[in-house]
Amino acid sequence: MLSPSSDLPMTYTESILALCSGRSFIKSQRSSEKDAKTLYPVNICAKLITIRESGRKEAIVLTLNKPAIIGRNPDLCTYIVNDSLVSGLHCKLYAVRSPSGGIIISCQDISRNGITLNGQLIKKTSIILMDGDVIKLPNSLSFTCLHLWKGSADKLSLFEPTPPLQPVHKDIGRYIVTSQCLGTGSFATVHLALDPAKQRQVACKSIRAKRDYEVGQVMKEVRILMTLKHPNINEIYDTEENKKFIHIFLQLCTGGDLFTYITHATGSGHRMCEAEAKYIAYQLLQGLVYLHDKSISHRDLKPENILLYNPGPYPRILIADFGLARPNSYQETFNVCGTVSYLPPEGILALDNKHLGYIGMPADCWSTGVILYIMLAGSHPFDNEPRPSSNWFERVKRTRDEEISQELSQSYANADIRLKEKIVHGEVVYFHDPWSKLPDAKLLVDSLLVGDPQERATVYTAFDSDWICTELADLEDLYRIRVLSAYEN
Repeated sequence: MLSPSSDLPMTYTESILALCSGRSFIKSQRSSEKDAKTLYPVNICAKLITIRESGRKEAIVLTLNKPAIIGRNPDLCTYIVNDSLVSGLHCKLYAVRSPSGGIIISCQDISRNGITLNGQLIKKTSIILMDGDVIKLPNSLSFTCLHLWKGSADKLSLFEPTPPLQPVHKDIGRYIVTSQCLGTGSFATVHLALDPAKQRQVACKSIRAKRDYEVGQVMKEVRILMTLKHPNINEIYDTEENKKFIHIFLQLCTGGDLFTYITHATGSGHRMCEAEAKYIAYQLLQGLVYLHDKSISHRDLKPENILLYNPGPYPRILIADFGLARPNSYQETFNVCGTVSYLPPEGILALDNKHLGYIGMPADCWSTGVILYIMLAGSHPFDNEPRPSSNWFERVKRTRDEEISQELSQSYANADIRLKEKIVHGEVVYFHDPWSKLPDAKLLVDSLLVGDPQERATVYTAFDSDWICTELADLEDLYRIRVLSAYEN
């Protein structure tokens, strides 16, 4: 069976659970200072400051992708608190890169009695800790979070004209929406919010509609999406209309997105190990089967729209950003949408030929094939020719945030034309490394990247592929332990 590391003589499931449980982390924590400096570069992101009863001031230091665990168990925790209401493993703290280039500091409550965040009770969920936030263990210590790595401030539409120096709040329905911005886009901003009744943080996506009829159109789509309940789909909890704003309250994910995870958490080469890529692909297919069973297509599948529910290896993933989703997706549409580098040939042709249409569900399958290729190879199957930045990941990150010069714009435009031609003609290049070692994975990717949508693999046939079936029992066990058990609770 596959194992994520050759030095772990365990089953597929046991190996992954060991990586995720913190056992390997605890072992590394207890290695020598010299080894620690080799394994973890000095890259401090945040500190959590507390004062013991003796008056002694102490700090928990967080660095990238190196969790800290608070609790009573001296064998598994890195910071010990011996109070009766504190659980053996009470909470886990993480620092990971955010999609915007900053840092996400999160705290996952895994205790019996919960924690309080700035005086609000939080139980059995993950939260994002902003600079100055205070978490308190039950009848015990308080910790103040101090960010040492701070991203640039963005303009916000909900809290104009600029983010205030101190966080402010607005009551919208039953929610408390903060000025802390989690992300911005062309049509919406996402803010951190609190749901006191459910003892959890949520994400508030605020869309500004320019015309009255747009409000009704967006709400119609949102009501369809509110019916979706699946552990691999970002859940919509609630909506509120406020003048020209539509506020959508979503399940909060604290691990960033898949694109950022691949680029920063998978080592050199931006390539995942096969076992982790397969576990993520299995979850992606689970979510897509659920959607396609309901005749809903996403139409903008890409690593940036796949979120990690919590930080850490072998994450639970959630398909997100359903702004372009389409019901009745077995019907042809003439409204081409999505990201060019993830569009299928029929979508590319429809971009320049308005009389042509395409169907959403086969388009999702093509995008899935591209995502699998990226996870396993660390590169894009079509967008792979040299440009001003030869590394595809670096190029995507740069064009997210920067305006490019006219000369570079023309270079990108010419490259995009060639990219479209490659997609239409199905010019997939499988380099010897890693594909010679992954024959079953290559067959699956090949079946998803078929130019004819009628011949292309569906999400159902992808589940029947040898690449999935060889570890199906282990994948099902791991999914039940790590995803379904938490979702059902």
